[in-house]
Amino acid sequence: MRGVLFDSELESLLRDDLHHLDLTTVYMGVESERGVARLVSRSRGVLAGSEEAADVYEKAGAVVKHLMESGSEVSSGAVVLEAEGRASSLHAAWRVAQALVSYMSGVATYTRLMVEAARRVNPRVVVATTRQTPPGFRRLWLKAVLAGGGVVHRQSLSDEILLFRNHLVFAGGRGLGEVVRSLKARVGYKRVGVEVGSLEEALEAVEAGADYVQFDHVDPATLRSWVSRLRSEFSGVSIGVGGGVDLENVGEYAATGVDVIVTSAPYHAKPLDFTTLFSRQP
Repeated sequence: MRGVLFDSELESLLRDDLHHLDLTTVYMGVESERGVARLVSRSRGVLAGSEEAADVYEKAGAVVKHLMESGSEVSSGAVVLEAEGRASSLHAAWRVAQALVSYMSGVATYTRLMVEAARRVNPRVVVATTRQTPPGFRRLWLKAVLAGGGVVHRQSLSDEILLFRNHLVFAGGRGLGEVVRSLKARVGYKRVGVEVGSLEEALEAVEAGADYVQFDHVDPATLRSWVSRLRSEFSGVSIGVGGGVDLENVGEYAATGVDVIVTSAPYHAKPLDFTTLFSRQP
């Protein structure tokens, strides 16, 4: 994977931490001393954000000599990045780079655990994350999801047609089925998806031509019977579920037979533990 941050964003991240100058390095008089920074994992998990970390070091004036790719499995003691340069460059970059990798790897690791738990009971199910990322971090968090083996449900509102109850508020009294038929007539080749809260809504949406229905906050036992009913009548429809799905219950939801599990749980994962070790070059 390549880094997803633009030059202006890398500069902004560095400026946040550096501000005017690194007082400690300046007053010690060691700015021009040469050294090596090694980013080291202190726990087991899935790596993400290493390319962005490398870009941070390069932007600060260092040279990256070793880099593990996002998506790699790491264990305690693994060196995921090694950069050489002036002390001023290494000190400007290391905290920002380490934080990026730590947070993104937490998301990637949680995603991988969810995918593994779901596919143990439903090998074809997809774990897809929502666009409910922390503001300003969407590209980074979505990249971390991909590194963990998940997929992106929607990158933005422009990705696909997904009808929510809040859209129907503005439908002028038209029912769900009528709105779906209207959308199908206008969107050409694009699929139409609908969030539903009951079997009746799902049947109405699919009968009107919906390609995908996504159940919201339905318990696994109820969902299993609804999925079975839909499959028996509409074999080609894609079925998803979202709302309250996390690592603790993803296996139960996967066992219902859905095609897609929609979640934002990985975004709240605990960061993976990393440290940065410096050594001086002779």
